[in-house]
Amino acid sequence: MKKLQQSDGYSFLFMFSGPEAAGKDSEIFTVNGILGESVTFPVNIQEPRQVKIIAWTSKTSVAYVTPGDSETAPVVTVTHRNYYERIHALGPNYNLVISDLRMEDAGDYKADINTQADPYTTTKRYNLQIYRKSWEDGELVFYFYFASLLSETHLHF
Repeated sequence: MKKLQQSDGYSFLFMFSGPEAAGKDSEIFTVNGILGESVTFPVNIQEPRQVKIIAWTSKTSVAYVTPGDSETAPVVTVTHRNYYERIHALGPNYNLVISDLRMEDAGDYKADINTQADPYTTTKRYNLQIYRKSWEDGELVFYFYFASLLSETHLHF
């Protein structure tokens, strides 16, 4: 089942139903975004006060996230120049948001979540797929890009 949800009035979040993010380390979430818009990686931390640091990686290091004080959002330190000024974290669940999506953002992502309690490190895996939307002959068409093949497939809605 696919769910479309409008966020902030201008960007969209696509997510396929699948394993709950709080599940086993081996599960992979598919997260879909639209070229030029924003996407949210759902981290869904069960005990936010236990988080020490979350390290995000993809093809390279992406960022690390540490808790803010009780009044502020988590602090994001971007570790790769491709993501500067495009990443922030939503509190209190530490969901990561990448804005102004680019084709090179597509691919696999990993969040290593380090906490003060057992299990001290939990890994969550994601696969980000990027779509480009276009109007053709009065129809909204989404072009899906495969990160590993650099090709596209057309989806008509």
